[in-house]
Amino acid sequence: MRIQFLVLSVVLGSLLFGCNSSSFAQKKTAPFGIDQRPQPTGTDLNVLLPKKVGTFAREDLPSGAKPPSDEDLNVEYTSGKDRISFGFSIPETEKDAFEAIKVTRQEAIDSRLSLKGEQYQIGKNPGYFRIADFMSWMPGRYFFYAKASSPEALERFMRSFPF
Repeated sequence: MRIQFLVLSVVLGSLLFGCNSSSFAQKKTAPFGIDQRPQPTGTDLNVLLPKKVGTFAREDLPSGAKPPSDEDLNVEYTSGKDRISFGFSIPETEKDAFEAIKVTRQEAIDSRLSLKGEQYQIGKNPGYFRIADFMSWMPGRYFFYAKASSPEALERFMRSFPF
């Protein structure tokens, strides 16, 4: 009886003093501050896939390369021994971009990769999935993913990527 009274007192006190369960919930923070970055626009691949990202650089794109909608355009960024396998597409809809993130997460699960420390958000822009050395994200309809040679390489790359 004493425990029930204590629980009831805490609940009533919380209601009276304006506290609720959301006050105690941790705010979800998007990895690398991607929710604070500008939304990409247009289809210029040299803007969407910059030649240099921090200390990382990529080769020139093939002449006439265009952003794909139904498959990924893949490039590799390097910085010394560090590598980033980077993919990009502009799906038809934002819903398709969310689905692409779900697929990358499911592939990680199917490959039995560790999801320890995972960050995952679907249904709210930007959507994302992040584990130690991999991240996929979608600002609007633009879909990006980066598979790094190490968690540290991913950190350095993502801190400099513009979108």
